[in-house]
Amino acid sequence: MILLYSSRPEVIEHWRDAYGDKNTQICKNKKEMYEIIDEDYANVVLLLEHRQYSDIEGFLSLFQKEYPKVKIMLFSNKPSFEQGYSLLKYGIKSYANTYMRPIHLKEAYLTVKSGKIWLYPEFIQLMISELATLKKALHVKDDSILSKLSERESQIALLLKDGLNNKEIALRTGITERTVKAHLSSIFEKTGTKDRLTLALSL
Repeated sequence: MILLYSSRPEVIEHWRDAYGDKNTQICKNKKEMYEIIDEDYANVVLLLEHRQYSDIEGFLSLFQKEYPKVKIMLFSNKPSFEQGYSLLKYGIKSYANTYMRPIHLKEAYLTVKSGKIWLYPEFIQLMISELATLKKALHVKDDSILSKLSERESQIALLLKDGLNNKEIALRTGITERTVKAHLSSIFEKTGTKDRLTLALSL
């Protein structure tokens, strides 16, 4: 079940445009939210606006203890890397703009429903850049991963670790974005990693 929680009608309408009425319920206050969740909390994906709570960290901490199986998708009118990074530790499964396009809302929901985390692309790139900076500062290096790759694949993996997106990697290496994607698929398979973030953490 998809549970939409916002006190603003325009937000509910935007979310409903993406998901329709199928298996979707709406709540406008905390009482309604808890009543609906208590009926079948193990199968709930909760879309929640950050602005609904002045102390979002406190709410998330208590909520996750009481309803650990509920998957929370948290939205903000102005999402920031700093805010999202600090809130991930409270168990949210998605963090994005309240008004992102319906196609992305659907993608995020399907990802979260499957048990994975969905973050907007710019957030992932910033996270990778932050990790790269931290590893350089700590002088952390793992050549065992790179030894499994070809010279070109190693080059692409290192550029990804530095926070470059596919277009930037293509420009830097003189190949097409399609070729970059093909190399990344091969890199993920050879290294046993599933996505860009996992790969960046491994390097």
